[in-house]
Amino acid sequence: MMNSNNPFDQFDIEHLSASSINLFIQNTPLFIVRYLHKHKSPTNPAMLRGTVIDHCIGNKTSIEEAKSEYMTLLNYNKKQGVVFDEEKTQTEYNNIERYLEIGIPFYEKLGEPVSYQKKVELQFDDLPIPIIGYVDMEYEDCIRDIKTTARRPSTLLPPVQRQIAIYATALEKNRAYADYLYVTKTKAEVITLEVDDIDMRLNEVYRVALTIMNLLQNNNINDLVQITYPDLEHWMWSESDKKIAKELWRIK
Repeated sequence: MMNSNNPFDQFDIEHLSASSINLFIQNTPLFIVRYLHKHKSPTNPAMLRGTVIDHCIGNKTSIEEAKSEYMTLLNYNKKQGVVFDEEKTQTEYNNIERYLEIGIPFYEKLGEPVSYQKKVELQFDDLPIPIIGYVDMEYEDCIRDIKTTARRPSTLLPPVQRQIAIYATALEKNRAYADYLYVTKTKAEVITLEVDDIDMRLNEVYRVALTIMNLLQNNNINDLVQITYPDLEHWMWSESDKKIAKELWRIK
């Protein structure tokens, strides 16, 4: 039960996540739009492709079932009014097989995981709400996160390190990896990158969570709009996000 001094209560925030913490760091006004104003940004073809590949590997379904799930998710979102770029939609559909042709054998070689998509909760003493996440693949000695990308990763970026450091800590694992299924027109390979320092990344998560809590303390959304300002040219803003932001910040 949450206490009456919980600053998250006024925004109906019952938990934090790697996504909300990373977004706060990267783009605080967009955090306000999505987590305080509760605007859900629409999905895109790359996100749908990532979802079905994750499901296929974790649930050990077939490539054809993954393609079918992609079309089901696509049609569902279209019925909700989401407009997709048809060329990108087809490109991602065509790439599903290529991603899975490298992803399925890679995970088969690793053996049977302990769990797939396990829900984890991390609770800090100073924080009135937990941090919640879902771990792609848990093994006896490590956790692994499935990523799909068309850009070759050279290093594990801090947002991803924070995400899987949360998972590793919650499950008491001292090794955490991101497996990038990397596919372009000419290449297809799996690139594995390890979190460099789980404790350091967890400390970042803790500090940012406290920063969010302190910012929400004694501030409502109108106060927060007055002490922040959005850069609507930044790539992270969707058109629907921008529309909400223009209303909140009274931008013409």
